[in-house]
Amino acid sequence: MTNFQELLSSIRPGEKVVEPQSSSEELEVGQDDGPTVRKIRGIWWAIVITAIISSTFLYSLDNTVMANIRPDIVDSLGHMEMLPWISVSYPLGEVGTCPFWGGMYSRFDNKWLYFFTLLLFEVGSAIIGSAHSVEVLIFGRVMAGMGGSGIYLGTVNIISAMTSQAERAQNLGFIGVTWSLGTILGPIIGGTFSDSKATWRWAFYINVCIAAVAAPACLRFVPSIAPDTNKLSTRIKRIDIFGASLFAGGISTLIMILSFGGAIWPWNSGRMISLYVASTMIWILFALQQWRSLFTRHRIFPVELFANWEMCNFFVHTSLSISNTVVTVWTLPLFFQFIYGDSSLRSGLFVFAVSAAAIVAAGAGGAVFPKYTLYMIWFAVACGCVVIGNALLTTVSINTSRASICGYAAIQLFGCGLVVQLPFTVAQVKISPKHVRPVTSFLVTAQMAGVALSIGIATTIFVNRAAGDIARILPDLPRDAVYASLGGAGTPLVDGLPLRLQREVLAAIANNIGRVFYLNVASSVLGFLTSFLMKRERLQLES
Repeated sequence: MTNFQELLSSIRPGEKVVEPQSSSEELEVGQDDGPTVRKIRGIWWAIVITAIISSTFLYSLDNTVMANIRPDIVDSLGHMEMLPWISVSYPLGEVGTCPFWGGMYSRFDNKWLYFFTLLLFEVGSAIIGSAHSVEVLIFGRVMAGMGGSGIYLGTVNIISAMTSQAERAQNLGFIGVTWSLGTILGPIIGGTFSDSKATWRWAFYINVCIAAVAAPACLRFVPSIAPDTNKLSTRIKRIDIFGASLFAGGISTLIMILSFGGAIWPWNSGRMISLYVASTMIWILFALQQWRSLFTRHRIFPVELFANWEMCNFFVHTSLSISNTVVTVWTLPLFFQFIYGDSSLRSGLFVFAVSAAAIVAAGAGGAVFPKYTLYMIWFAVACGCVVIGNALLTTVSINTSRASICGYAAIQLFGCGLVVQLPFTVAQVKISPKHVRPVTSFLVTAQMAGVALSIGIATTIFVNRAAGDIARILPDLPRDAVYASLGGAGTPLVDGLPLRLQREVLAAIANNIGRVFYLNVASSVLGFLTSFLMKRERLQLES
């Protein structure tokens, strides 16, 4: 069992972190002792960092690439009733395995584990691209999600191990920029392939091509990083399989509740009640198993960190910044397509233009933070921007101009970009080196859960509320057709309606898109308030 007192005592304000050192030409990271000295410099370091974070681009791309290609997948493979499973399968594999990969990265060579998860992701992508049935596609999405989770966690761990504290903020900022790019470009790339002769399948085959180009540089220059030098059998025995299984089951049932409730099954149906009961029981069992270390001496989840307010605060801010970003990126295309009649590609291009604010903020923040390390101010200013942007976005209606909604979103996304990766930098400096990997796993879990749960909640709010309003306007329209259209199945909703009814339907859609942002308002206000509970201290970053 992790030494609880040792972990708590390792968290000190402004503590200088001592990193591993190697005397070899290529950096080798061993146990947590000695300062990091990176030997790779100049153009070779640029190649290495580009190759490593390219996998993060692929992982984030697959979070949103489905947004515009689901209608074509349904046309190609049929089974519209399986559409929600197509949407939910990737986050099921992604979030459900995050703590498991965190434990694995604490025990096995990070380089080769990273390559294993990359291979898992690429095999999943190939299965999706070649799928000739919905069931096979869903299986591939789950596999890709599992691999993507390990890729992202490995990227953060490897870059943290290969950089000094002063470098880390900028390099983790690169991860934030890359993640934002992938998330934003997902709908554009998916729509481009879907509208071309290549078809939607190449939206997934492209993952294999990019990975094949980047892998040789990673293989050559990424060092072996062995955090645990015990015997292989000992390390295997320390894996908390029971805890990992419970967490995967709990997060899967929770995502299914948020994704299927009201859209597939009525909230009070027997299937939904079964999900409520199963999810509650699994989470109770998981909490007890982790609290009492049942069936293991090495828990899969670093629950000790919940005993420290600072780490909990960073957990909250990590989840809030990422969830606000994805809800906006997911929602804006709906507004542009339904209200302005944009094509999927045109709407994606507008979202990309708006999201440049997040990309610029993430890059600039990573470069500037080492010079101005009073982190409480960074979080307060960022959350203030997010609150203002979200408050403005709640006012959108059918009469809102494109310039206005783009301006509102740019303010919000700029704030998100400032701190999207900052919790990693601050938390890793404030904790002892031996606990860097557990903290990284802790915060990555917050990110992935924030993505999956926020999209699930936002979808539930929008689809259920909008469907109810449209049903009152068009009582003779089958409810399934309404849900399919709002959920992205491509079913025409207002075609052929009189102009008065068209405007009423579009007004209902616009108003309910605005309601989605109340979710963001609540979370960003929470982030703004908790930012003032952070310590007013400057971090001392070692070069």
